[in-house]
Amino acid sequence: MSSDPGASARRNLERARQSVQEIHRAAVRHRDPRLHELADEISEIAMTLGHDAGPVQEWRPCPVCAAQPGSHCLNTPGNKMVDGMHPERTKL
Repeated sequence: MSSDPGASARRNLERARQSVQEIHRAAVRHRDPRLHELADEISEIAMTLGHDAGPVQEWRPCPVCAAQPGSHCLNTPGNKMVDGMHPERTKL
């Protein structure tokens, strides 16, 4: 038995994050935007329950530069980037 009562919960949360990332990878592989939408929905539900959804923004299409899911944002005139991404892409 683990002396850390939260260890199991953290492992399960990490498994959930990895599963969401795998859904996004499948969406890119199969070019299926509905899978991205479902993964985002799962992440939003997790956030409403108080859980960190993990880094999912790179799996969304960028509304500013139209970068496809799984690709980097493109620097466009008049649009600032934060940590290599447009802030609009990082908002759930």
